[in-house]
Amino acid sequence: MPRILRVECAECGALLFVYLKMGEGRLWHCWKNRILRDYTVREGGEVRCPRCGGLVGLDKGAFINLKQRAVRITR
Repeated sequence: MPRILRVECAECGALLFVYLKMGEGRLWHCWKNRILRDYTVREGGEVRCPRCGGLVGLDKGAFINLKQRAVRITR
């Protein structure tokens, strides 16, 4: 069952994504076509927090590979 998640920076709490999660389990990466709102800053292949500038993931083309300790997931 799909759910809408808020992906936040673990360091400062800034909102990074509003994401449509399909299926069960942990969120390891975000598919770009399921990101409903994107507030991140891109520097080359790096995805960074807009507030503190911390590295939260790497852009891999079709998806963003998340750093697990850099993000916090809420509903």
